[in-house]
Amino acid sequence: MSNKKKKTTNDEASEPVENSARPPEENPEADSSDPAAAEPTTGDLLDRLMRLQAEYENYRKRVSREKREWTGRAVETLVLDLLPVLDSFDRAIQSAEGSTDARVLLDGMNLVQRQLADALAQNGVKAIEARGEPFDPNHHEAFLSRPVEEGEEPGILVEEILTGYRMGDRTIRPTRGIVTVAKEQDSDQTPGTEDE
Repeated sequence: MSNKKKKTTNDEASEPVENSARPPEENPEADSSDPAAAEPTTGDLLDRLMRLQAEYENYRKRVSREKREWTGRAVETLVLDLLPVLDSFDRAIQSAEGSTDARVLLDGMNLVQRQLADALAQNGVKAIEARGEPFDPNHHEAFLSRPVEEGEEPGILVEEILTGYRMGDRTIRPTRGIVTVAKEQDSDQTPGTEDE
């Protein structure tokens, strides 16, 4: 230690010489090699907490902004795939206006339908093939039911009223259709209910 004496105030003179028991924020003269000085102060911890909170807020805002951008790009891609379909509708209408033949209009509508199905398929949307398949409530919706006819099994979707679609493995719209039920069951009753 050095032999130099430090100037002290009256309060400091009345305190014992060793004041290392005081927390570092209260002891500015603490030696940096002192283990107690390495502990973070309340102010340091509060500052770190506020910085972490600000970093998290910035991260959350960045992720939200990127999500909006990705969604916008996905919609833009879909729209670009659908614009040729709209162009085909315009051409079909122009052809039909100049013709008295209904076949021209039907051919134009078939072309547009194929283009739209292709555009949806390019974006991962595919029609659910349901006619003649066993009823699956995960992919089908029973719009009506009718008794089985000869050669049919109960629980089969025999007619599609509205085509269902899936995107990847997820059904985005179930197929609506008519489902066969056993003859003993009244087609007006929901399965599991009985007249009282």
